[in-house]
Amino acid sequence: MKSYPKKDRDQALNALQRLAENDEQLTEPQVAKLAILQQGVKESRHLAANEWINRINYIENDLTQLAIIQRVAFNHFDEFINCLTLAGRFGCLTRLVRGGDYSGTDSLHIWPLLAALAIHDLPTITAYKQRFVPPFLTGHKVTLLACNAVYAILGATAVTDKLRHQLTNLKDSKYSMAMLRSLAAIINQDMTSFIDNIAIMVKSNRLQQEFSPLEKCYCVNAHGLVNLWRFHTANAPLPPLDFPLPWQHELHGFFTTGHESIEISFDPLAERELNDLPIDSNTLALIHSLTAHSHRNGHE
Repeated sequence: MKSYPKKDRDQALNALQRLAENDEQLTEPQVAKLAILQQGVKESRHLAANEWINRINYIENDLTQLAIIQRVAFNHFDEFINCLTLAGRFGCLTRLVRGGDYSGTDSLHIWPLLAALAIHDLPTITAYKQRFVPPFLTGHKVTLLACNAVYAILGATAVTDKLRHQLTNLKDSKYSMAMLRSLAAIINQDMTSFIDNIAIMVKSNRLQQEFSPLEKCYCVNAHGLVNLWRFHTANAPLPPLDFPLPWQHELHGFFTTGHESIEISFDPLAERELNDLPIDSNTLALIHSLTAHSHRNGHE
């Protein structure tokens, strides 16, 4: 397993300290994860659904940070996957409760969906497909186009000539164009173009101004697209990929070796009466599917 440079490890340890600044016991990553979950859930259990979601918004971000800390500072790969899965399910949970229009756009959920794809969390991917129905109409041009393309690849809507044209002709940052061209390559079954553009994404990941220092250590979108090719299309198998950091070679290999994922115990609503929340029955069913104990296999 590749070790990160000292500056990255120091950054990760500093981030862990910030998470734990109000409680000295939280300096241990596992303790911090449990405390993040327990505090967010117990303090909010008596609130109405939307108020409760507003309270626990920070959990998704904190668990994502903790996942990257586990990998960068401690080389704890199992906990890296465990925390990322929990973060992804909290992200999905908040969007299931709030509905499709999130912060004024219906396409922002593409980023947590790509995170779920990156760790091949099938229950969460299924929940997004069932709850959010394309075509999506509002959002930043790159976000909107990527969202519609991913859902088309997942089979939720048809691939159109217009979509193919937009993916290969939209002008934006080098990183964003590589992401869109990776999606076009999946649709066109062009492995060479796909690998070339994933390499550009990984290299450019550290240069993204909107990313936090920790996010620059883990190229979540590239990993999500690789698993989109691998598990959700009929494209030819990809060869082993081993790009420089921030590519996680061990994550790429995790699901391709017949390895079963870690058991995830995720029950943020255990102390609430779900039926008392103002949530429709279909959304309730999806939430139940995410909060149950699950054992995920690496292949569909």
